[in-house]
Amino acid sequence: MDFSSALAGVLPLLAFAIIDIFAGMRAAIIAAIVIAALEAGLSWYSMGEVDSLTWISLGLVLVLGAISYRMKDARLFKFQPVVLAGVLVVVFAWFQWQGSPLLVQMMPKVAKLLSPEQQALIGDERMIKSMARLDFMMIGVFFAHGVLVAWSALRKSTLHWIIMRGVGIYVLMVVAILLNLLIAPTW
Repeated sequence: MDFSSALAGVLPLLAFAIIDIFAGMRAAIIAAIVIAALEAGLSWYSMGEVDSLTWISLGLVLVLGAISYRMKDARLFKFQPVVLAGVLVVVFAWFQWQGSPLLVQMMPKVAKLLSPEQQALIGDERMIKSMARLDFMMIGVFFAHGVLVAWSALRKSTLHWIIMRGVGIYVLMVVAILLNLLIAPTW
């Protein structure tokens, strides 16, 4: 993942936070909607398609942005990452319940991007078990992230909210990865 990919879902919300400070909530919501639409367009232009996560994110920004704009209350707009986290909790839980963890299913697709030595690790039973365990942990990661972002949206400043939204998910993922390695080191 490069830097631009990491910013993909965060950029409209980051623009919202910055523009809200200088030009107010309504201008910030409009800017976030425009940037989210531009992201989807850029994805379409560069890859020939828009992935489902980008569509969901764009839809949430549009719907929650329009409602927040009309109600003149930014708190609802700030719940976009909370709703997205809820969707991801349901998706990861569904695949867990089906007995086919999502991260394990994605391993062969990722293998195409790896060197032959790294590809050999993808088929290793220890790696598969580790990814299945990490997949289960992602349910907790997205749930915790949703709760933290909701709390920030309701009780903290816009700056605190954007930090929790943008950096918080990566911190939680790193903690999950480290816990996964500590619980049962695979290598």
